[in-house]
Amino acid sequence: MKISTTPRTTSTLRISLLKMTTILGLTLGALVPTTAHAVAPASGVPFLNALADARLITHTNSDWRVFMVKGVSMEPHFGQNSMLLIDKCDFGDLRLGMMVIYQDASGDFVAHRLVARAGAGWVAKGQNNNQNDPTLVTSANFQGVVFGIIHYKEGTDQLASVDSASKPLVAFAKTY
Repeated sequence: MKISTTPRTTSTLRISLLKMTTILGLTLGALVPTTAHAVAPASGVPFLNALADARLITHTNSDWRVFMVKGVSMEPHFGQNSMLLIDKCDFGDLRLGMMVIYQDASGDFVAHRLVARAGAGWVAKGQNNNQNDPTLVTSANFQGVVFGIIHYKEGTDQLASVDSASKPLVAFAKTY
């Protein structure tokens, strides 16, 4: 097996990351049954530590952002005590099975999985939802693809101690 010594560009690395995310997303979707009683992974990491770690990671790339999850439709992948790391990649690089964040018709950020192509957009759905999301994911409302998840133990009451500029955005794992 020959190992390449050619330096990789940022876009090449980003496309590789997207391909790995697609494979991981499709694999996880196949291994985890869709049930209404799924439970999100737990962690002993305090909320403020998880937020600091997420900020440390996303600080390395201006296209990366942190979202805090509210809702349970994506359990067991992520839920109430999870932070999502997202990359604002090219809309054309999206693939079936990727977990994305988009802005729905009510203005909320929604974190769900891409389940089908629909014309120039994508149909998304929560892991535990019985129906597809009512809003299509389009290039106009697409926010980014999930490339990392940091779970933390309860403690979002500590969010009040975080200055407003450092508070993560909220992405809803909505149930439809």
